[in-house]
Amino acid sequence: MSTPDAFSVGGDSPAIAGQSLRNRSRAQHRALRTLTGQLVITGCAIAATATTIALLFVLPVKDALAVGTYSAAALAAAYGLITFPRRAIGIGFALVAALLVFAIAGAYRLGTATPWGAVLACAVTSVSVFSTRRTTRTPYLPAVAALAVIVAAFWATAALGLPRWLWVAPALIAGLAAVGWRADWPITWRARRAAWRSKIRYRTGAPLADRPEGDGRWMAEESLEVGADAEHITAQALTGLDDRWHVLHSRALHYTAADADHIVVGPPGVVLVDTKYRSGHFESHPWVAEDGTAGSDWSYNGHVLDASLAQSAIFEADRIAWAFHADGLDHQTVPVVLAIHGGRMNVPWGKWTIELLGEPADQESEAPVVGTRVVTLVDATHLVDYLTSLPARRFTTPTKRELAVGQEQTLSPELVEERAQRRYVRDLAAVCEHVFVPVSR
Repeated sequence: MSTPDAFSVGGDSPAIAGQSLRNRSRAQHRALRTLTGQLVITGCAIAATATTIALLFVLPVKDALAVGTYSAAALAAAYGLITFPRRAIGIGFALVAALLVFAIAGAYRLGTATPWGAVLACAVTSVSVFSTRRTTRTPYLPAVAALAVIVAAFWATAALGLPRWLWVAPALIAGLAAVGWRADWPITWRARRAAWRSKIRYRTGAPLADRPEGDGRWMAEESLEVGADAEHITAQALTGLDDRWHVLHSRALHYTAADADHIVVGPPGVVLVDTKYRSGHFESHPWVAEDGTAGSDWSYNGHVLDASLAQSAIFEADRIAWAFHADGLDHQTVPVVLAIHGGRMNVPWGKWTIELLGEPADQESEAPVVGTRVVTLVDATHLVDYLTSLPARRFTTPTKRELAVGQEQTLSPELVEERAQRRYVRDLAAVCEHVFVPVSR
């Protein structure tokens, strides 16, 4: 089987799979460093305050207060660097650019209005790049490049004796280019074209929820490493799909800190694949009811399989469905697949019907069943086989242009139909790539 083009329409490199777990590991290390730094700064602040008070009895009041002021400024800067490193670096870039602008203005005697305008442009550019909502790329390179263009343009207009405000045009272009590169505007434009062409309705739920520095739960480093490795293995397995499929990894969802491990777009539509590492034994127990309906119960290490295994994946599938206006249980269009690593299964894959419970009427009554959800458990080694076994959906009809091309090339009606479905899947993948942004590195 051919492997999908990882960068054609919505496909991600398997290398980014497991990014959210790696982010959590880094966040935990960063939290320890931040806490340690804050404790050190607190100690230094106490010492600086005591020193300032002591200097009041030795030095003139003005000198003693100056020492205290400089100490407070240094401690505030250190606190900002430790607690908000990215914002502090952005401010630092803008300050360096401002110093260069003032140095150029002083050397060429440009007055005050022009350099302050350039400083304002540097500040606005830095803030815009670092605060872009769609944080799919590092802000450092575009910020430095844009600020360098602003400073260079300001210097060129001064050195060549050109009109003083001529630097504004290249500064504006550089700022817009930096924000656009950071925000991946080409992806947005491609998604809107795709949605218009295939009549795909979607919503982005802006503003997207910020990625938190952990959610209060401290996870063992070994668990994070094993989970990230399992997601990477799943991503590698998904490269076995042919070029009709498009795969996205570690994608953030709307209004939540949750992220989808793998969003697979192909002939069956959008499928959520959630990677699970469990070292026990999963066993399917098929049954047939008196009315002829069939199903299966699942056990894990001899006990009834806990529905909590799939709760997060069901929630993530609901968020994906929400983005495509498929609200509610009756309109759920995103199948949930749990790719099991490390465990043994007595079947390659099987359906698991989970009862969804509502809120009990009181403390003594049991929670009522408000619905059911079907989840598929798949041995990770059979994941590609399962996905390719899913029936293809008919999403759309050929456009007039596609019909005309088919007649021109004397194509069969079946081939024209297949091309139309492939076009829809490509457009759906482009929309997914825009709607569900990658988890920030």
